[in-house]
Amino acid sequence: MEFRFMRSGKISSINYKRCSARVEYDDAPGVISKELKILSTNSNKSKGYSMPSIGEDVVCIFFPHAPSVGFIVGAYYSGKNLPADTGKIKYIFFPDGTRLKYDLEASLLEIDCVGDIDISGGKVVNIQAREVNIVAESFNVSADESNFDHDINCADVVTDKGSHNAHTHVDAEDRPTTPPV
Repeated sequence: MEFRFMRSGKISSINYKRCSARVEYDDAPGVISKELKILSTNSNKSKGYSMPSIGEDVVCIFFPHAPSVGFIVGAYYSGKNLPADTGKIKYIFFPDGTRLKYDLEASLLEIDCVGDIDISGGKVVNIQAREVNIVAESFNVSADESNFDHDINCADVVTDKGSHNAHTHVDAEDRPTTPPV
């Protein structure tokens, strides 16, 4: 077979630890490449990691002096796997339904995760906006210290000592006061 600098094919197997894969060539059905390295955005101090899927359409390039040595340059869209959502956006859709999407025209970042989301910081995590809305069935805060520099508007505050709405005091004549309003 004559040397081809560039070939297309489908991922047939993946070596996740070595960041490599094997490809079945479109121009030679049944012929599988040796392990080919998968190109990434970064691989030194900053690292990018994203592996293709089995059966994914990819393009490969090869060295003329070593035709079996090459790289998987990346995946491409074919007629059968075109994205449903297109335009001035960047997104990642995961097989479980989780998605990250950024709309460049609206300057809107959407994160839709089917599982849990963990955010942690070594020192401080700041959230700043004109308005922050939290909608949840349950809302828990655990802190050694908490400070609020604004009024809190809520139905009730419950601590390990009980409900704020249900607590009362006694007045100077030892009569119970009414709960807070």
